[in-house]
Amino acid sequence: MKKHNKEDVIKVGQDLFKTVGYYNTGTEEILKESNYPRSSFYYNFKSKEKFAEHVLEYYGNNSVKFYSSILKDPKVKSPLKRFELFSILITDIAHKNEFKSECLIQKFSVECAGNNENLRDATQKQLNKLLQIFKNCIEEGQSIGEFRTDIASIEMAKFIHAQLYGGFLLSRLDNDISVLRNNLKHALDFIKI
Repeated sequence: MKKHNKEDVIKVGQDLFKTVGYYNTGTEEILKESNYPRSSFYYNFKSKEKFAEHVLEYYGNNSVKFYSSILKDPKVKSPLKRFELFSILITDIAHKNEFKSECLIQKFSVECAGNNENLRDATQKQLNKLLQIFKNCIEEGQSIGEFRTDIASIEMAKFIHAQLYGGFLLSRLDNDISVLRNNLKHALDFIKI
């Protein structure tokens, strides 16, 4: 008998939620696309909402690995340089994917945060993990005189992330990567000394 892997169904859910959204994705579609048994789905996840929380956690953990690989890279001594490399990489990925890649945290923030408290909390938890990576890198830059110290590091982290999300949306609408690139450049200009 074939063993069904929870991670496989979570990956399918991630792809569906990213492309068509939470509310436009039905449990039947998830089961069909993943070939995951209904009984296992409800045994492991209990509901579509709980399943979405697992998907968000999976996505968040992978995002943490990606952000950390750049913003905690010990080979790049300058936190400012790490942020610059992060900006280049994130804009290159968005441009290469023709703005079709979707941040699941951003997607759930827009789609679910205003009307589903549990998914709002789950989304906020994942965003906070990413903001913490930004914050830590900023604090390192503050300690060596690369970043300003008159604004709290968490506020600067939120500002950079807002410029990332906003820039992505505007770039997608304009079909112009320069909006995202400029947003991130201006954000770094704002926080550096």
